[in-house]
Amino acid sequence: MSERPVEIRDDLRALPPYRAPQVDAPMRLNTNESPWPPPEGMMKDLAERVSRLALNRYPDREAKALRDGLGARFAWPGAGVWAANGSNEIMQTLLLAFGGPRRDVLLFQPTYAMHDHIARVTGTRVIERRAHEPWVLDPEEVARAVGETEPAITFVCSPNNPTGTAQGLDVVRAALDARRGLVVVDEAYAEFGGESATTILGRHDRLAVVRSFSKSWRLAGARIGYLLAQPWMIEALQVVRLPYHLSALTQACGEVAVRHAGATLSAVEEIVAERDRLAKEMQRVRSVEVFPSAANFLLFRTPAEGTPLWRSLADRGVLIRDFSTMPGLERCLRVTVGSSEQNAAFVEALRGVLTDAAT
Repeated sequence: MSERPVEIRDDLRALPPYRAPQVDAPMRLNTNESPWPPPEGMMKDLAERVSRLALNRYPDREAKALRDGLGARFAWPGAGVWAANGSNEIMQTLLLAFGGPRRDVLLFQPTYAMHDHIARVTGTRVIERRAHEPWVLDPEEVARAVGETEPAITFVCSPNNPTGTAQGLDVVRAALDARRGLVVVDEAYAEFGGESATTILGRHDRLAVVRSFSKSWRLAGARIGYLLAQPWMIEALQVVRLPYHLSALTQACGEVAVRHAGATLSAVEEIVAERDRLAKEMQRVRSVEVFPSAANFLLFRTPAEGTPLWRSLADRGVLIRDFSTMPGLERCLRVTVGSSEQNAAFVEALRGVLTDAAT
């Protein structure tokens, strides 16, 4: 890195940027995207809608139509919904408002790396507790950790990334009952399995549920995330959100997707079926351990070292994600569930590189 004429904050100097490897590979099964594009009918409606946008004007600052549409899907008021540029921006907004200097966030590792990263970027101190394989959180241990540390925010990721573990609602309730801080449930993969904390939103005023359009909605390129919470929390976020933060194009895409929700989300059932088939096929590969998943990906472990295995698969044109350097996930990698053809090709490539590694 070249020398900077002006240095960044002291607490950021040792913080590496978040960079999932982007390699030009014929088969990309590394970032948990959908293998299929959005429905044709939705795309036609979106094109027509975009053609009518007055892009010389600022967008609706409140994104009211999108928020109301999302709220209606959960029988929840639009005043209790917030939308942003991906679920990461939602979490950043929450941390800017409720985290920051002299406040703590509690994480249960291993979990989504951006929870830690965004917390540090916002100046929030990170407290970690470790979940042990198979990474199912114990409500009593969660309550104890929250009670001992008294964090401003506790994150629960369910289904958890990268393990795929679904956490029970008893875990969420335990965190809420322990202290007065926020409990943020990251449900980016909730449509694929597990219990949803949206079912208990009405009984808890400190609960925030974060969701994404990137996975089940097949709209990773649109960058849309949303938050469901009590209206008081959405109002509090207005202090830190940027003006006109959600473009007219993004709002239009979200609104059209919600109108086509049935068709757009229709691929979820097929992904779940493919996930279960892929898990069985991987288990037939000698020495491969596949962990249960409620998401659209599978975490697995082999006897081979993770990074060389990842490179060997990339050399065969298959890009997956290497988590073998994350504490507690030694020799583990994660593969996105793709189409049946992609999944079959991945299993064949995995079998081949493991055979080569054993000889």
